[in-house]
Amino acid sequence: MSAANPGLPQWHYLYGKPEITATIRGTPEDFIVDEQLNFTPSGSGEHVLLQIEKRGQNTQYIARQLARLTGLRMRDISYAGLKDRHALTRQWFCFKWPIKQELGWQQWQIEDSRILQVVRHYRKLRLGALKANHFQLTLTDVSEPKELIKRLQLIQNGVPNYYGEQRFGRAGANLALADSLFAGEKIADRQIRGLALSASRSYLFNTVLSERIARGLFNQVLDGDILQLDGSGSIFQVETADSTLQQRLLAGDVHPTAPLVGIEGAQVSLQAAALEHQALLPHRQWCEGLNEYRLQGARRSIRLQPQQLNAVTTANRVTLSFALPAGCFATSVLRELACYRDGSRPLSELE
Repeated sequence: MSAANPGLPQWHYLYGKPEITATIRGTPEDFIVDEQLNFTPSGSGEHVLLQIEKRGQNTQYIARQLARLTGLRMRDISYAGLKDRHALTRQWFCFKWPIKQELGWQQWQIEDSRILQVVRHYRKLRLGALKANHFQLTLTDVSEPKELIKRLQLIQNGVPNYYGEQRFGRAGANLALADSLFAGEKIADRQIRGLALSASRSYLFNTVLSERIARGLFNQVLDGDILQLDGSGSIFQVETADSTLQQRLLAGDVHPTAPLVGIEGAQVSLQAAALEHQALLPHRQWCEGLNEYRLQGARRSIRLQPQQLNAVTTANRVTLSFALPAGCFATSVLRELACYRDGSRPLSELE
């Protein structure tokens, strides 16, 4: 980016910045997340899957406790995705365990957590092996509940698929790491270096997406675009935008994409390439740095359509429920509904 002051810019809103205010995560129970695996456990095999409900604890904490209780190494404990600490979440963990050896999980005690299910499976749980995450989010102190419900009608048509602020660290700390890394500073810790690289790619993706909204091209197929089939990772190149593709986009059958910068990978052309080049030009140093680290280039949909969207209003509280594909952020839905304060963070961090 070569950013003199890497922080979190105000990405463009699709439906205009909401005037509604609200609070999220007043308690962990206000932010409930349920993982849905993309497979059905076989019921047999040398791997053990555990569905664990946790409150106020992060994913790594649970993994460390499972390693301690089993005598395994931390790297032997796998999970499908990271879940927020400031929430009530139900997620799956996995480790290899001899079929004939007793596990004794019924006696385990893990702080602020409980084991909901234990089932055998024939292979290891891999990162990203999720079909969806189901959310139940309670917004409190909602200034205009009726107006928020009206905005839900817009949300059903899709929101910008931004990476959420948690990807960038507190006050953009992971972006500051990335700026140092691409300026030539060595980061020996592999995990911290990975956070910096991930944050920088997410930032650049958001930058292209925001530019597309600013130009009024969010729901428009461009010459040279790369589109993604809905509900699939499959992508295809568009040579010339036409009315048929535009109708498919408006119907939600296909979605435009933006880059996860790296080497190789599919490349846009023509009008789409010109837009992306201009959006990324101020961040050339970051793009070159990601290439030097040999990250594989990829494409990601710029549009996120919540499924099973529902809302219940009680006085100045609104409880939303919806499902999102793995890797998408509930806060990207919320930001188009209300200017919210995160109750899990001190006010000093939010100013």
